[in-house]
Amino acid sequence: MTRELGPTRAVAATHPIAVVVALGAANVAIVAFVLGRPEWAPLALAALVAIPILAALVVKLVERPQRGVLLLAALIPLDGLHEIVPYPSGWKEALVLVTLAATFVAPPEARAAPGRRLPSWAIVVGAFFALGVVSAVGVGPEQGLVGLRVIFFYVLVALAVWRCPLGARERDQLVTILMVLGVVTAAYGIAQQVIGETRLVDFGYSFERSVRTAGGYLRSFSTFFTNFPFALFLMLVLLIGIPSALVDPKRLRNRLFLLCIPVLLGCLVVSITRAAWIGLVVGVVYIGVVRYRSLLVVLAHGVVWIALALVVAGGISGVFLSGDSLQERFDIWGNNVSQIAEHPVGQGIGSTGSAADKLTEQRGKSTKDVLQPDNYYFKTTLELGVLGLWLLLLVFVTAFSSVHRTARKLRGYDGALATGVAASVLAAATVSLVATYFEVFPMDAYFWMLLAVVATCVPESR
Repeated sequence: MTRELGPTRAVAATHPIAVVVALGAANVAIVAFVLGRPEWAPLALAALVAIPILAALVVKLVERPQRGVLLLAALIPLDGLHEIVPYPSGWKEALVLVTLAATFVAPPEARAAPGRRLPSWAIVVGAFFALGVVSAVGVGPEQGLVGLRVIFFYVLVALAVWRCPLGARERDQLVTILMVLGVVTAAYGIAQQVIGETRLVDFGYSFERSVRTAGGYLRSFSTFFTNFPFALFLMLVLLIGIPSALVDPKRLRNRLFLLCIPVLLGCLVVSITRAAWIGLVVGVVYIGVVRYRSLLVVLAHGVVWIALALVVAGGISGVFLSGDSLQERFDIWGNNVSQIAEHPVGQGIGSTGSAADKLTEQRGKSTKDVLQPDNYYFKTTLELGVLGLWLLLLVFVTAFSSVHRTARKLRGYDGALATGVAASVLAAATVSLVATYFEVFPMDAYFWMLLAVVATCVPESR
């Protein structure tokens, strides 16, 4: 008994000490700033409040790092508010690193048992990362580090979950967080249609970055930077939430979520993002085949109703059925496919997409000439060659097969969660045909987080 309680008491004892140290540091900062630079007084006063809170948060994360994972899951869908509410943009990376560091000093009862066998997808991801490192060495540290960060940074979330797995109650809380955020962001997305694009720009949103239109219709983006991550997030919420809600439809949380599904679907419509609909259909078909056959009937009826709605709503149907964006993608792929033959081992990590955008902005140049492949398989082949494409395919195959096997073993809420995650992996693999999925934040963070959560539901044999 003494041995088990010792680490917890030690961590709890640091709590007041950390707060006192933080308060002292804040007061020292206030004295220094106010005496030397009076204009910094507001910043120093903010530090007086923020530093103790951050110190207390770190202590709580050390006690149980799983709290950091849940906090990350709850906050990352709101990151798009940064455009109208100023706050440090690096908070996400800081939270991930602090949570991961906490797993190394957390009490033994918060950590997983040693000696577990890694899931098959983890080994493939390791090989994929090794290839990325080799490519980064070839292109130089500046481009290489940016490319590695864009592709692999949120794999650290999976590592944190693997070291400190979520308990059954925390896994249920994770599903609740996704359900609640899905409904809240969908409500705000519908409200944006009422507010209108002019008022949104007046609020501080930038035109053509967040405020976008298609055929004269505003594409709702909610608390995200653009409509695309918003729609993909709603897709993920539906794929995770539907099987979890059907486990126990009488539970209040599940009943409310099922009643809110029309709101989520309605907001998917006003986001005008066809890739999310394609991924949703693929995922729902999987859920219907392996667990809830009635969903296939609902899906069939839904397709009929959507087809009728598109016929009646002539204006918006033209936007959804337009082939212009797909033709643009075909043109991009056709114009650049020859580069694969010229560079069979790839042009180097970070040479296209989001990483190239960041590098170009850092150099003070325009990003209009940066290649946006709009296909993660094509992007990977351009940057890391045929070997990179093969490893990416292996990531999807091993991730799906691992989660699918786990879903077949489990029942109840864990089984439903694993089913939803398997459906989301299929959806991600499908959406990657028309989008650079792992560059669409926060979908990359959720992808690795959910994979690791399911992998720790049923620990592998030693």
